[in-house]
Amino acid sequence: MTQNLLEKLQLQDEKNVLIQGLPSSIEKQFVKLSFAKSITPLLKTRKIDFALIFAVNENQLSCILKDVLPCLQAEGKFWIAYPKSSSKIVTDLNRSCSWNCVMNAGFESATEVALDHVWTAMRFERSEAAKPAVTKSKRRVAAVAG
Repeated sequence: MTQNLLEKLQLQDEKNVLIQGLPSSIEKQFVKLSFAKSITPLLKTRKIDFALIFAVNENQLSCILKDVLPCLQAEGKFWIAYPKSSSKIVTDLNRSCSWNCVMNAGFESATEVALDHVWTAMRFERSEAAKPAVTKSKRRVAAVAG
């Protein structure tokens, strides 16, 4: 049985979903999903549970990340979609590019999936160094509760 696109992206019951730059060629795959197409004041206050960002080059991606990353939940799912080299879309993004703008923000690549014949998405997770440290009071509560 083949996975549908939402299963590939591990999209389950996230409430605050952002899909920015969605190409019309795969828009129908997301038709049953309620999502924002850009950062809204509501997303800034509620924080994003799931983000899928489409970008064709590192410069465009850097501009988008400045708005998106501060609004992403600490454990939010974060994907970046970029054109495949076979797509004939001119891009400087690919599986083995530096991804400096993402890495410098404290993320590391986790997995990659094909969205269609044009787009690939790479999931990024916060690196261990970028994850918030557990405070002493949280440890105490966990020890008492456990």
